[in-house]
Parts: sequence; structure tokens; C-alpha cells
Amino acid sequence: MLRHLKIVKWRANKQLKQQQDSWLHHKTRLFRRGQAIWFNLNTAQKLYLLALLSLIIFRSSWLCTSITIVALVIEFWPKFNQLWHSLAGKALILIFYAIIANFVLASASGIVNDVTHVSASNFNYTHNFATLLYLPPWALGFTLATLLGLQLFLPFYIVALLLIKPFGSERVKFISQSYSPLLTACVRFILAAVVLINLISFVDDKSPTDVVDDIISSYESGQALAHNTNIESELAVEELSKKIQQQIPDVESKTSEQQRLNIDIEADNEDKASESVQQIIDTKGYFERSKWLIAMFAYSFEADSYSRCKKAEGSKAVELNDYEIVQIKPDNNKPYGYNFKVIACESAGIKVP
Repeated sequence: MLRHLKIVKWRANKQLKQQQDSWLHHKTRLFRRGQAIWFNLNTAQKLYLLALLSLIIFRSSWLCTSITIVALVIEFWPKFNQLWHSLAGKALILIFYAIIANFVLASASGIVNDVTHVSASNFNYTHNFATLLYLPPWALGFTLATLLGLQLFLPFYIVALLLIKPFGSERVKFISQSYSPLLTACVRFILAAVVLINLISFVDDKSPTDVVDDIISSYESGQALAHNTNIESELAVEELSKKIQQQIPDVESKTSEQQRLNIDIEADNEDKASESVQQIIDTKGYFERSKWLIAMFAYSFEADSYSRCKKAEGSKAVELNDYEIVQIKPDNNKPYGYNFKVIACESAGIKVP
């Protein structure tokens, strides 16, 4: 009996040792395989993998966004240089960013008009300042959207290269000879979408979940408009209008909120400046904060402290023509912290009747 137990124990130990050796062999083989794949990846692919792991394991969308932006720059900057050194590529890049610049100039002009209540042509420096504020997010957003759109066509491009390869084509390839280009394209598409969603959430001061919900609801509303009957389409339009109205900041509610916040504000200039800065911080969204900065720039830098026209004490003026001026005065009860008012020019040579 004792001998039988010893034999069973010996066999169990032998099987356990064989399993441990097998697991160790598979572990070593898997580690070597992963190591070989890691060293076959280029720098951009390694960063894509790190960004994907940070999104899955750490659930940090902003860390994923930062790593992905670095990877996109590393991967596409040589291709950008290659495209720039060709005549057609240089023309394409210039046209692309000229279109963006035109949209930014028009948008900045509308924002200056919204803040000052007069044409942006009367506030040239403020218009330039607004353009500088709006150019980075527009350029980055359009570039990321273009890269995201290119990912949809990249698999077809790879298939086309494979089809013309037997014919000995020596065309310029805009994809690197990297490890698993199709899988890289899929991962890049997912990460570029994450970057775009996080950029929208930063600009609108919303959570990424709310941005995704807005995109889904907008898509569903568009589908309803495309397929529904006239009555259902009208209902969908009304629902979409309500959603847009909810997203547009309510100036009256902002004014009442600012009135409650500014009951005990002193008349001292330093206190007004600190209160304006606090209100800018409390404002949600990049574009809404930029309107505060535009109003502050117009008052602090472009407006004149001294004018030939009569104006209120503590205010500044910008001349529109020989007979009208814009009087700018700090007023925390106004939407952007300053009161822009067009008044008649009353001077030594011009008397208001």
C-alpha cells in the first residue's frame, strides 16, 4: 500500500513538472514572439500600441490623445515633407490651408461683430487677434478630420498597390513598408477618432461621452429627415432645433448669472480686472472664452483712452467715422464684461443737436 502511494506521488510530481516545463516553454515562446513583433514595429506603431493600451488599461483618453498626436506627427511628417517637395503636393497643401484660413477669417469677423456689435473692419487689430485665437483649433480640427477620412480610403489604396504590384509598378507609396499595415490602419483610424472626439470635448467643454451622444443623436436625426414622411420630418426638424437651442449659450441667463455673481464688485479697476478673469475661467468652452478675450483686447489695446469726441468717464473709444464712435466701458453685467455702445461724436467742431 505504501509502495502504491509512493508510485502515485511520483507520477503526480512528474506530470506537474512536465506541465510546468510546458508552460515555461510556451511562456518563453510567447515572450520571444512578442519581443520579435515589438522590434519589428516602427516608432509610430509602438506609440499607437502604447496609446491603445493606455485607453484600454488606464482608461485615460487624454493620455491616449497625447500619445496618438505624437505618433501621427512622427508618421505623417516625412510624408508631408515628401508631398511638399513636389509641385502638385505643394499646391495641394497651400490650397488646403488657404481654405482653412479663409474660413477662420470669416468666422473671426463674425465673432468680432458679435462681441462689438459693429463691423469687424472697424477693429482691425481685434480681428487679427481673433484670427490668431481661432486658427489653431480650426487647423488642427480640419487636419485630424482629413487624416480620419484618409483612413477610410487607405485599405482600398493598399489593395490597389497589391493589384498593380505584379505589373512592376514603381509609383510613390504613401504608406511605409511596416509590419501589418492593414492592422495599423485600423488602429490608427480608431485612435484618430478618439483624438477628434477629445478635441471637440475640449473646445465645447463637454465630456467625451456627451460628444459621442451628440454625434449619435445628430446622425439619427439626419436619418429621420432622409427617410421619414413630411410630418415626421417636420417633427425631426423641431426636435433638432430644440437640441441646437439648448447648445447655444443663453445670453440672458448668463447676464442674470453674472449679476448674481457680481453684486459685491467694487469699482476699483484691479477688482474689475480680477473679476473679469474669474468670469473667463467660469465660462465653458474655448470659443466662449475667446469672446471674453476678444472684448478685453478691444478695450485694453485697440480702443483709445483719449478721443476728440466726448465720451463717458472711465471709457475708451474707437472712431467709426467723422460722426460716430464706439464707446467701450467695463460692465460686468454685460455678456462679455464690456459695454460696446455706438454714440454720436460730440466734439469742438461737431455739436449734437
